[in-house]
Amino acid sequence: MLHYDDAVRTILDHVRRLDAVDEPLLGCAGRVAAENVSADSDLPLAAVARMDGYAAASADVRRASVAKPVALRVIAAARAGYPSSRVVRPGTAIRIMTGSVVPKGADCVVRFEDTDEPSGKNGPTKGNPTYVKIFASVLPGENIRAAGSTVRKGTVVVADGALIGPAQISACASIGESRIKVIRRPTVAIIATGDELVRPGTPLAPGKAYNCNTAAIAALVLHYGGMPRILGIARDNETSLMSKIRQGLTADVIVTRGGTSNGDYDLVRHVVGNMGKLIFRKTNMGPGAPVVFGLVDGTSDNGVETSIPVFCLAGPPAGCLVSFETLVRPALLKMLGFTAVAHPSVEATALDSISLKRSMALVEYTHLREAEGEYQVTLTTPGNAGMVPSMAAANSLTIIPAGATVKAGDKVQVLPLECRRDRLPI
Repeated sequence: MLHYDDAVRTILDHVRRLDAVDEPLLGCAGRVAAENVSADSDLPLAAVARMDGYAAASADVRRASVAKPVALRVIAAARAGYPSSRVVRPGTAIRIMTGSVVPKGADCVVRFEDTDEPSGKNGPTKGNPTYVKIFASVLPGENIRAAGSTVRKGTVVVADGALIGPAQISACASIGESRIKVIRRPTVAIIATGDELVRPGTPLAPGKAYNCNTAAIAALVLHYGGMPRILGIARDNETSLMSKIRQGLTADVIVTRGGTSNGDYDLVRHVVGNMGKLIFRKTNMGPGAPVVFGLVDGTSDNGVETSIPVFCLAGPPAGCLVSFETLVRPALLKMLGFTAVAHPSVEATALDSISLKRSMALVEYTHLREAEGEYQVTLTTPGNAGMVPSMAAANSLTIIPAGATVKAGDKVQVLPLECRRDRLPI
């Protein structure tokens, strides 16, 4: 029976970062970059106006002021995407919009606010002025973005291993990339086990139970970046279970639910051991302590032989989902290319008490909130609500060490459940 931390380390030793795929930029959000993305050229390619105004020679306006304005003849207009071919000569200026290429002969841009341009206008000026009065001195280079000031050729804008979000997508698009290489998403085969299981939506006969965990596991796989492949229900015999596992041999991960305990029909350990190798079969943390981790030989989609990690989770929903959050989640994140895979946690003040007399750590579904400038957590569910409503109302998990007593006012580490809409900032 492994300590939880040792179980996580063992799992991470047996999974690897997946290979790279070339994806359209928009499809890369939430993914991890598989290589450095570098600029192929200086940007902007030429100096551009930083402000709306007039492109001029600084020598013409260096003594301009409100008391002694300088008048310049306006010879052309330019806007972003439509640069002017005219040359600014002494005593002239070109009316220019933000982002337009600075014309030859100009070395500064005078803002509209520092000219006699009408203020407070809405939309284009009707008819370009023939002359403009300059009311402020402007230095060489002022209000101009120099060529290469946004990014220099060869600069890495997104590094290998970086998480791709809106800013990274913007950076890639700004240097002209429409596709980049990211770590591919793992495919996770999901198998439920048990003769008692029926699909939700069908009548429930005595002795039967709804297969509630498959949908929950699939939702967690999606939430953490994987692609679920639901293979249905394996019945409580070796032939059925082996058949389902074989169907999952082209996936990157196999997750089974149920059949991990010591009953006569708990066959998962036996079947996985025969088809591959058992790495461990139990942890010292519950619910979900009888969790099995192993490896089976499979074949990737491109025909390469590989070793597929298999997570066999306990049947009861509480233990099944706890084991996924604490054991499967870090494996998926490593496969996706993340280097930080530890579950986020916050320190919170306990609002109630709990005493654990058994020799195994306990994971409680808890309610975390922010109040009075700190995190606070309610450890126990009032009344006799039952496990299902308690799970549905929880927004966090709290691990109580074996034999520990937590009193109201004590500080405890709490794991926020990230898929909650009301998740707390961490």
